[in-house]
Amino acid sequence: MSDMPTAMIEAIDLRKSYDGGVIEALDGVTLTIAPQEFVAITGPSGCGKSTLLHMLAALDRPDSGTITVDGHDLTDLHQPNRYRRDVIGLVFQLHNLLPHLNARQNIEVAMMGTGHSRKEQRARANELLAAVDLGGLEERRPPQLSGGERQRVAIARALANHPQVLLADEPTGSLDSAAVERTLALLASLRRDSDVTIVMVTHDPVVAAATDRTIHLRDGRVSA
Repeated sequence: MSDMPTAMIEAIDLRKSYDGGVIEALDGVTLTIAPQEFVAITGPSGCGKSTLLHMLAALDRPDSGTITVDGHDLTDLHQPNRYRRDVIGLVFQLHNLLPHLNARQNIEVAMMGTGHSRKEQRARANELLAAVDLGGLEERRPPQLSGGERQRVAIARALANHPQVLLADEPTGSLDSAAVERTLALLASLRRDSDVTIVMVTHDPVVAAATDRTIHLRDGRVSA
């Protein structure tokens, strides 16, 4: 019998406001995401999508409510940096690669402090670049890569430490249609091959339709 948890992510009654309560970003959000599920979070600008993702990444805390990711209670997290290194992978719309480092080195940076040798880090980086179809481009720096290639390096970097959950904030927002299709196919294959749970914020209904399920936010609440 499998000991896999029934929920990889569980949020209960999350509330978050800013500017002394003037801006209510989340207003009682409750949701559950299963292990290995590929979920899109959609909604209009200002509905709380990025706030929710930042909370799942332990980059922000709710005013009230609870969040559990892979058994970690994020409202009582003592080592958020270790959580972000070991449990989750983060992908942003603007890939945040270091321009002076080549593709392989950008991935190796994510493995600093993990105890792996330089040889092991290099091998893992090369393995990931091959997995995202960038084998042979290891020595190229971000300015020498296309937008879609840079985003694939960012995805590879997010997977460096074998995360349980991949959090992606508008990862296709700056890509052309061909690169969008390739990125979505890559995410789907990574979910299948690596058993990773993926939560992706997007404003694009075509992108959302490529996932297992869509969670729609409006005015800080789950509306569908």
